[in-house]
Amino acid sequence: MEPGVNIRVVPQVLGHTRVTTTERYTHVSTPLMRDAGERLASALWGNP
Repeated sequence: MEPGVNIRVVPQVLGHTRVTTTERYTHVSTPLMRDAGERLASALWGNP
């Protein structure tokens, strides 16, 4: 998944009728995970 992509549109674009089918093919990219972790740390412990 990338920023700006509506999660509800993905299955339709891929032609899936069930969300479980889409779940097999989606993943969160490493840079997005890193960014989320940094934002969470900042929110919890303040800016380094």
